Amino acid sequence: MEAAVIADDLTGAADTGMQFARAGYRTAVAFRGAEMNLSDLDAVAFDTDSRLAPPDSAAERVAEAVRTVRDACILYKKMDSTLRGNAAAELAAALEASGRERAVVAPAFPDAGRTTAGGVQLVHGVPVHETGLRDDPKTPVVEGHVPTLLSEEFAAVGMLDVEDLSDPASVRRTLEKNRCVVADARSNADLEALVRAVPDPSEVLWAGSAGLAMALAGRYPGPRAGETPAASAAARGVLVVIGSLSGASREQLRRLVERRGAVAAPVAGRQGVEDAVAAARTVLENSGCAVLHSPEERVPSGGGPAVTLLADVAVRLAGEGLFDALVATGGATAVAVARRLGASGMRLEGEVEAGAPVGTLIGPEPYRIVTKAGGFGNPDTLVRAVEMLETGEE
Repeated sequence: MEAAVIADDLTGAADTGMQFARAGYRTAVAFRGAEMNLSDLDAVAFDTDSRLAPPDSAAERVAEAVRTVRDACILYKKMDSTLRGNAAAELAAALEASGRERAVVAPAFPDAGRTTAGGVQLVHGVPVHETGLRDDPKTPVVEGHVPTLLSEEFAAVGMLDVEDLSDPASVRRTLEKNRCVVADARSNADLEALVRAVPDPSEVLWAGSAGLAMALAGRYPGPRAGETPAASAAARGVLVVIGSLSGASREQLRRLVERRGAVAAPVAGRQGVEDAVAAARTVLENSGCAVLHSPEERVPSGGGPAVTLLADVAVRLAGEGLFDALVATGGATAVAVARRLGASGMRLEGEVEAGAPVGTLIGPEPYRIVTKAGGFGNPDTLVRAVEMLETGEE
């Protein structure tokens, strides 16, 4: 294995793994606990499904995954670019299991508006702990200073600012003095400078979001760099499944209905499942685009978690052969739907835009699929995802 990514959710595994796929690595995402043949891959991105797990459990899952790929040349611990989840516990577990001496941490993802300045993670210039993510119902972000966040597990955390990155000797000195080093980054160029300053990528554990992965893959391209990917067939019917309650996802849903005339069906409770199946069936029978989404407000479903209900509808429609391509927003939603369709992972092939990779499910139903984190993208991201699947063109 040339490169391995350990991520705490599906969308993180997919958009980070995609950086290696773009650079000429045969790359797939592997779902937690699923059996998959890795022998024909150059890179793998493991989804440990640990973002919502207790810290000790999350650390165990990460350590188990790392031990299977610790000999990979590039070993990468994916962190959420908004610092959600068990960042400190998972990084410490990954470093211990990797056998490597140091971790280089750079969570910036400039293409998605996430940067790091003075060790503070920013979202479009605003400290992450001062954004709406502070009130996230599942993973509230209350600490935006990355070294402070990591100090829960590391006694001392070194810092590199963007001026340091232009001096490889300064980077190496900081690495020699600290087991964990956090780097500022305002641009992709800053991340590229950080990668260049570390002489051997196999000596450290890399940690960050898709931004640092892009810099690494660009510096160390895979064995199939420059090859033209095979053309994909145009989809006959596209099913969009939106489990995220984020404002970004809701605006993308509104724009998809407005721009494409897509029919949207909320899914809440068992009756909601029946109603959504009926509404989506009518649209998909005419080769249209149907959208399933969780309710606008959190309400008692009476039929199980929202993602379970959404997956129930998707499986019912799949059984009738009504679609051959998927768009899934929200990591938990995407993995719930994919698993119910019998998939063990997804082969990465391209992307709609930064943070929205496209691939093919690995399993008995090889649907093409676009995945996207709930908070990613601009208002037309879902529109572009559907149109790309319908035309087969990136």
